[in-house]
Amino acid sequence: MNAARRVRTDIYRNRRKTMFKGIPVVPGIAMGKVHLKFRHVHTLSDYVLEEKDTPRELEILQEAVRLSKEQLMLNRQKMAKEIGELEAMIFDTHIAILEDRAFLGKVQAEIQTQHRPADVVVSVIVEGYYKAMSMVRDENIRERAADIRDVGIRLLNNLHTLKVGDDEDPVEDALLPEGDIVFAREMLPSDIATVERRHVAGVVTEAGSERGHCAVMLRALNIPCVMGVDGLAAILQDGDFVIVDGSSGTVHVNPKKDVLADYKRIFKEYKAYSELLSSEVKLPATTTDNHSVSLQVNISKESEIPLAHLYNMDGVGLYRTELNMMVRNSYPDEEEQYLEYTGVIKAMKGKPITIRTMDLGPDKKLSYIKLMHDDHSALGRRSIRLAMELEEYQMIQLRAILRASVHGNVSLLFPFITSIEDIRMGKRMVRLAKRQLADRGVEIDTAMPIGMMVEVPAAALSLDAFAREVSFFSVGTNDLVQYTCAADRNLPEVAPWYKGYNPGVLQLLKLITETAERHDRKLTLCGEMAGDPFYTMFLVGIGVKNFSMSAPQIPLVKKIVRSIHIGGAKRLVDRALQLSSTGQIRELFQTTVEQILGRDLTAWTKKDGA
Repeated sequence: MNAARRVRTDIYRNRRKTMFKGIPVVPGIAMGKVHLKFRHVHTLSDYVLEEKDTPRELEILQEAVRLSKEQLMLNRQKMAKEIGELEAMIFDTHIAILEDRAFLGKVQAEIQTQHRPADVVVSVIVEGYYKAMSMVRDENIRERAADIRDVGIRLLNNLHTLKVGDDEDPVEDALLPEGDIVFAREMLPSDIATVERRHVAGVVTEAGSERGHCAVMLRALNIPCVMGVDGLAAILQDGDFVIVDGSSGTVHVNPKKDVLADYKRIFKEYKAYSELLSSEVKLPATTTDNHSVSLQVNISKESEIPLAHLYNMDGVGLYRTELNMMVRNSYPDEEEQYLEYTGVIKAMKGKPITIRTMDLGPDKKLSYIKLMHDDHSALGRRSIRLAMELEEYQMIQLRAILRASVHGNVSLLFPFITSIEDIRMGKRMVRLAKRQLADRGVEIDTAMPIGMMVEVPAAALSLDAFAREVSFFSVGTNDLVQYTCAADRNLPEVAPWYKGYNPGVLQLLKLITETAERHDRKLTLCGEMAGDPFYTMFLVGIGVKNFSMSAPQIPLVKKIVRSIHIGGAKRLVDRALQLSSTGQIRELFQTTVEQILGRDLTAWTKKDGA
């Protein structure tokens, strides 16, 4: 085969591939023409500056830095107003980079000693940082590489404007069509304002992860997104019709008629059924035989609460406090945390709220705190295991929560409890925090309930002993599944073994529920299984009375609850626990929920896992 024919064949093969897999970042379906979003590129000219021109080059650099900071502060204000203060804090990281003496000092030194143009120096240094950080094993550091590049591009754009006078919008806002799909090699935080302003339907990128800054911001905007799609840039053309399935991480390019017809049907049905469910959101979550269930929400910030109220939630079953800490440049002091928690509690308008202490680990780190013997393993040091090493920070948080507790119906939750010693240590810290506040004459809720997360099999199997130490239990199914099945939930390679419907997981959930009931301890299920209608009937059948989930999941779960009878739910439990195959259990659950709702939910729920 000659070279020309081989090239044509390769292109044909590439163009025939229409489905790509990536990382599901924001669930939902988006369809439309794709816009290839590549950044405005400036041609850099490397040359040796004359001695007399070096001071002027340094002045231009200083002005470009000033302009960049000014733009970032404006973006921050806009983001805080339109999306939320938590997401806006991401721009604080970018401002901090521009204020970093080491970074600017390196750029200035290179201009002075090598007499090279500022834009060339910035480009070389930023790309050097980017490549070095991208190769680090720590995913949190890799994700920050995008921030470095984002700041570098902004600085280069401003240097170009100051030198050439080109004021063309570097983010190509005018080229972004409303209601279409945007594809970018990499989406940077500064792009999000443009994406939101143009009402983009969906986002696809070659690079990125579900824990990066952009992922956090896109989830806040509820824009379906798939990241990490290898090979897509090679075949994608401006104007191609694309389907973005943010639930499964699938991207279809110029799909065949049958695929397009299926997605159109699913999208239409989903929209119509969602409207029906929304019309029933004010109805109580009660089974056909009058068995009441509490449907609560998981939140990470105050700005999520108004949406939760719209879904008629019964409270906050899990308030994750670490996310606000992760997007900052320094640890929030006691007063800052007190004001934050008080704002959330007051926004609940008297409804109960469970505040979890910071749940740090290999996938949730604070960039400004370096831990000894840093561990990347899911089986390593995390959460309560870091409490003594981070005692000063833990005490600050506990005092802030105790101070805020007087403003509402608050419970305190400790994560990742494995042994009796773990929870007793946590309770000792609470007592110490109470004494410290008493010495200051600060009012607190002295009777605030203290509970523990049940997410480790060792704790689940010895729950009788823990019942004497705590007032309530919260089951974190995400970790419980990964530790029971020995399958890291962050590793795609072991996804076939990470299944919430594994017979061992179901038996363990039944044991936990029965133990809590025997000791009259409130139990809340707050992992992903809680919001998946696939599991609702089984969970009600084993006795779960409190569910906590993402607010938009409430209507469908409520529909299941209102459609079932406790007797039928218990019979489903008996049948499921007699099966030994995950495939058989999956089929049983899927068939049952589709019979209840009278529709196929395959495309609306997760295909595997919990």
